[in-house]
Amino acid sequence: MPVTISKKDHSYSVSTPSGTKAKSTSLRKALAQRNLLNAVEHSSWRPTGKPSQMAMKKHVMKMRAKKK
Repeated sequence: MPVTISKKDHSYSVSTPSGTKAKSTSLRKALAQRNLLNAVEHSSWRPTGKPSQMAMKKHVMKMRAKKK
């Protein structure tokens, strides 16, 4: 499934043949969305809705730093 990123004014849109996946987003977020769609399409990885272990570790470290 080809993912296309198009620019309109100062924002980007991510679309596939089956529809638009993201509207009015930044370039960084558009590229991340494209990578996510390609991962779902071309590998056995599926989103679970749970945060990754690295994300959880960063969150815990951030909260510990705020307490100090």
